[in-house]
Amino acid sequence: MSKRSKEVLVINTKAFGNKIREARKQFGYTQLELSEILKVSPNFLGDIERGKKLSSLNKTIMIANELKIGLDYLFSESLDNQVKEPDEIYFTDKQLHILSNFVKQINDSFKK
Repeated sequence: MSKRSKEVLVINTKAFGNKIREARKQFGYTQLELSEILKVSPNFLGDIERGKKLSSLNKTIMIANELKIGLDYLFSESLDNQVKEPDEIYFTDKQLHILSNFVKQINDSFKK
């Protein structure tokens, strides 16, 4: 089990999705067209645009590259969106494994 800090960043998934939808429409892509380019299902892309799901870091970068938008733009609504949490938060082994893989992906992306 691992201890986390008192404040965590909360991603504004609705704003994130809206920005993807707006950029997709400006590019003239349908959800089907963009989902084929990204190799995801149209339903998954729709869930992202509605703020129901978040894409992986790799897919988020692919979306940003395809739509010619910056990651800072996608996450700008989330920058000041911090919430207080209890002093101690514990993770299951599965959650720690997922977090570890996520951090490894981020570190690997900076090595390139």
